[in-house]
Amino acid sequence: MRIQASLLSLLVFAASAAADDVHLKDGSVLSGKVVDEGSRYTVVDRDRKYAVAKTKVQKVVPAKSFMHVYEARLDKLAPDDAEAIFEFGQWLAENDWGSRARRAYEEVLAIDPDHRAARRALGFKLYEGEWVSPAELNRKKGLVYHEDTGKWYTPHDLAELRKRVEGDAKLRESFKQRRQANRKINGIVRRFQTYDRKTRDRAYSDLYKYAEQLNSPELRKFADDTKAYYNARVTALCKQMRARTEIQATLTRLKKPIETFETSLGAAIALSSAQSPVSIQLPEIRVVQVKTTADIPAGCAGH
Repeated sequence: MRIQASLLSLLVFAASAAADDVHLKDGSVLSGKVVDEGSRYTVVDRDRKYAVAKTKVQKVVPAKSFMHVYEARLDKLAPDDAEAIFEFGQWLAENDWGSRARRAYEEVLAIDPDHRAARRALGFKLYEGEWVSPAELNRKKGLVYHEDTGKWYTPHDLAELRKRVEGDAKLRESFKQRRQANRKINGIVRRFQTYDRKTRDRAYSDLYKYAEQLNSPELRKFADDTKAYYNARVTALCKQMRARTEIQATLTRLKKPIETFETSLGAAIALSSAQSPVSIQLPEIRVVQVKTTADIPAGCAGH
């Protein structure tokens, strides 16, 4: 069963995992497959893993995670049903798990090498009657990939480029700065991957400032798009979160209505202390106390 071995490779340790939400003391919540590792929990969600010390955890609440839905769907797949596996790959892609979707498409091709939809999903194209990847297509056309520029060149153009780089200190510095910029941008983008809005706002501010520093409209747009994507994703996740809340209420009710009466008690006391005392019956009341718990939308504090 090739698909079981391939698609489940991430979950080799999941036998001891629970379907939980880990609520942290800072108000954020981590959802996924939860593994108790002694002094910490490890939470697995798609290709992402979060390790959190137990001292930072407020509570662990049983919940059904995406990973459990994934496993349930995977268990129902027939290992030789190319179309069903392809549809499974589409579902994975729609649920933000591109790497697993790619593996599913590769499984489809292992069963049916001519599955056109899977080929296209993996970026393959027909060239002279043969399915080839974009990189293979470029190589068949005689192009060469240059890592510093991230582009494909003809051998002649690449040779000319290398000559210019070797003789042009400014061009060498340009390539160096490009590599440094890519590392810095990737580092900032990783900081967006959090439930904490302040952290995401700081990441956006740093990325936008860097775009201003580089005078790059493309990077400014990328900063806006990245912020919008992660804010929308966190909002969607937080809407699904629920918290168990204790509710206490006290209800006070009269056992019977108060009768209307007239009295001259105040005047009588003022005129003479020899007046007979007057008794007033206080109303009887019933007190009902209620204490219960309820699951209500929790959201994410500070998301």
